[in-house]
Amino acid sequence: SGRAAKIIAKRWMERYNYPPDAVVVEGPRAGGHLGFKPEQLDDPAHALERLLAEVLTAVRPFEARARRPIPIIAGGGIYTGADMHRFLQLGAAGVQMATRFVTTHECDASLAFKEVYLRATREDLIIIQSPVGMPGRAIRNPFLDAVKAGKKMPFTCPYHCIITCDYTNSPYCIALALINAQRGRMDHGFAFAGENAHRATTIVSVKELIDTLLDEYRAASA
Repeated sequence: SGRAAKIIAKRWMERYNYPPDAVVVEGPRAGGHLGFKPEQLDDPAHALERLLAEVLTAVRPFEARARRPIPIIAGGGIYTGADMHRFLQLGAAGVQMATRFVTTHECDASLAFKEVYLRATREDLIIIQSPVGMPGRAIRNPFLDAVKAGKKMPFTCPYHCIITCDYTNSPYCIALALINAQRGRMDHGFAFAGENAHRATTIVSVKELIDTLLDEYRAASA
């Protein structure tokens, strides 16, 4: 949010006299853990377009003080070159894309993980309550169905990675679940994904994807 960007930038300026090098604004359509309450995810007041405008306004005083631009990078639900063009027109200096790059040959996730994206339908993209205390967007699978049904997934916690995760009462360890999924053990994990994951239809090279994005961008800017 603009408020968060202002607080963080102000604190760094006060403590270190150092402005942000850049700011990534991630909206509610992103994959993985989301910095929103569940009821905010579909609220237009929290749409990426609104957040981007807020942050652009919030950082202007810090740009003036630093005497240089502070790039604002928009992310969350950006899937096509047309999306890229729209957010650059709205003032973003760049965009952050993740979901669309999962189904590339160069992505180091297992083939089984990528195939989950290729098989996903719009209805398979669900919001879960993560053990770390945040909502997250993931692709529904038997593992998540079992968790929802109240079946415990016994584990030992090797990480103790975040204090908001009560690992003694959590049904599963999300770190292990995500690592298992990345390695293709989908029966012991699940895939986080952005809202547009269901649009993936084939695995391509990064070069092919970049060429497609450029074509889409040019078409949108024509």
